[in-house]
Amino acid sequence: MGPKTGTGRPLGRRRALGLLAGLPLAGLAGRARAASPSRLQSLFVGPAMAAPGPSPTGFPDGATIVVGGPEGGGLDAWSRVIVPALGQAMPPGITLHRTLSGGADGVTAANQFDARGMPDGQSVLLAPGLAATAWLVGDPRAQFDVGHWVPVMAGATPGVVMARGGAAGVARGRRPRIAAASPAGPDLPALLALDLLQADAVPVFGLAEPAQVADALRHGAVDAVFVHGERAPDRIAVLAESGALPAFSLGTRDAAGAFARDPLYPDLPAFAELLTAAGGRASGPLFDAWCAVAAAGQMEFGLMLPHLTPAALVALWRRAGAVAAQAPEVQATAAALAVRASAGADTVAPLVPGAEALLELRRWLAARFNWHPT
Repeated sequence: MGPKTGTGRPLGRRRALGLLAGLPLAGLAGRARAASPSRLQSLFVGPAMAAPGPSPTGFPDGATIVVGGPEGGGLDAWSRVIVPALGQAMPPGITLHRTLSGGADGVTAANQFDARGMPDGQSVLLAPGLAATAWLVGDPRAQFDVGHWVPVMAGATPGVVMARGGAAGVARGRRPRIAAASPAGPDLPALLALDLLQADAVPVFGLAEPAQVADALRHGAVDAVFVHGERAPDRIAVLAESGALPAFSLGTRDAAGAFARDPLYPDLPAFAELLTAAGGRASGPLFDAWCAVAAAGQMEFGLMLPHLTPAALVALWRRAGAVAAQAPEVQATAAALAVRASAGADTVAPLVPGAEALLELRRWLAARFNWHPT
């Protein structure tokens, strides 16, 4: 993707903003940190996703959606649906640019966004939950703070642990062999959940792809699997043919923040419910850590503004995000992939546990798997 060319306008950014001051919403940009006219070009560049024109919001260069993933990846596909919907929901005249950056876990893009992004409403990060997981476990590559992200919009997927024998197969002392990619990878919510249930799980690492997991279950190499991400219900149905039954879901939070069953699986207990029924405590630092890694594991994407973005600009983006989340094309894609797309005002809080919970999570990883950030 080549660099974006200049517009050839003779006006500098400061003078342009001054001329825009009398227009509706123009004063919003004056409360943001000043940025040079070439700031967006030096950050990321990408194809425009809306027709150019005079911007009534103080975005003379438009706004850039930084997509934390490679071309052809899951977030690339999502951005091609989300960005046009956002463009239609923004005030007329705002050009949205889309650009791809980094690997599938979004860490590189999040680092660049944190280091170069300005809180002026002109750059937004589209990141996967894996980036938040990397930050939670203390991955040294993660040079950003998830607690500083300001959410706009998000997509969540189901998370279901399946086992031979269902819930009985992951009861205390059963020692199920569970497929997992790595100790601190996308299967972390299931690994920690089984430990909190005192199931004495035996992880079988190195199984990252759904096809590998299905083969391992089919050939009796594992007894339990964690199903998450897009099209989870389809994969659950396939795995059930190999003798595994849903044991519990990660669940959701209702509007009051209380734990609830996943709406796709109303007859399946949520983890917090199962833990309490088994005599465990759905509280304490390690449970709080589980809540955070579970939220990260279910986040298919999160659209985030930088720290210190002015409230008026946050409101502008969130209004657009709320409209985009309900756009027919977004909802149709979400329904096909079993993703819940919604406005993301409450997305970040579940990802950020207290300092004690973060420390306890990293202690647990070291004690349980001899895993240390490297």
